[in-house]
Amino acid sequence: MNMITQEARKKQAVVKYAEKNGKSQASRIYGVSLSSVKRWCKRYDGTWQSLLEKSHKPHSHPNRHSSKEERQIKNSFKKTYARYGWDGVYSDLLRKGYARSFSGMVYAAKRMGLTEQKKPQKKSREHRRYPELLVPGEKVQIDVKEVPYNCLRGKALRDGKHLYQWTAIDECTRMRFVYGFEEHTPENSVKFLAMVMKAFPFKIKTIQTDNGTEFTYKFISDNRICPFDKALSKLGIKHRLIPPRTPWHNGKVERSHRNDQRYFYNWETFRSVEELNDKLAKHLVWSNNKSMRTLGRKSPVQLLAEKLTA
Repeated sequence: MNMITQEARKKQAVVKYAEKNGKSQASRIYGVSLSSVKRWCKRYDGTWQSLLEKSHKPHSHPNRHSSKEERQIKNSFKKTYARYGWDGVYSDLLRKGYARSFSGMVYAAKRMGLTEQKKPQKKSREHRRYPELLVPGEKVQIDVKEVPYNCLRGKALRDGKHLYQWTAIDECTRMRFVYGFEEHTPENSVKFLAMVMKAFPFKIKTIQTDNGTEFTYKFISDNRICPFDKALSKLGIKHRLIPPRTPWHNGKVERSHRNDQRYFYNWETFRSVEELNDKLAKHLVWSNNKSMRTLGRKSPVQLLAEKLTA
């Protein structure tokens, strides 16, 4: 018998005594207040279960979201959750003057029934995390993503073309630069490198890539040097190659590609590489200004500004 049951049976004994000898007498004998005895007698229906302690949880809270805030959450959830997730909902609310915390917004949304489908929990990857770099440009990861075939329309689809997205991301600030090409060649990697050098307002010390032939000839020739390696050597930038078949070593750019798929390619179509680059430019502005939990709710642009002025 637990404590809650013991208390209920004790109250039952008090009520039965009160029914025979009066409520005042029961109050004096058992050492409880007369108001408590009256309340228990009123609740008693012949079973000790009716005297169990009820929840003391308040029905409302002074800091609870107002009806206006709840409407804002509901509207932002409908507008942005499917594409941008909870982070997108919170960013949209902040633009509307919402002043609550991220966790408070999620709690209120779930209380209102605005929840996503539960996903199976994955094992923690804390052991895979690498030390965060503190200087912009200390290391930049570069990789290539093929534009999904189902995003192609019109002439690009009829001609059987393949489009490719080159991505560079600074490990320190998560600042990115992206651009699309029609051919998967080292010459386009060299062109992309020149664009990156102009786009990033800091000096790049190291560039990290996988072992694709658009970046290196290490595994296909002992004599030939890849144009991308030549360009890096000319600029005095170190080229670091990750071990074969270990994409997690380039995890930041790989994760950014996954976000591109979720927030961009699942929603857009392209008829040419020009249209791809026009839409990529707008997506790049959004992604570089998107607040990130891993950066303490700062955007890459904000963190870069802090690093450059420090």
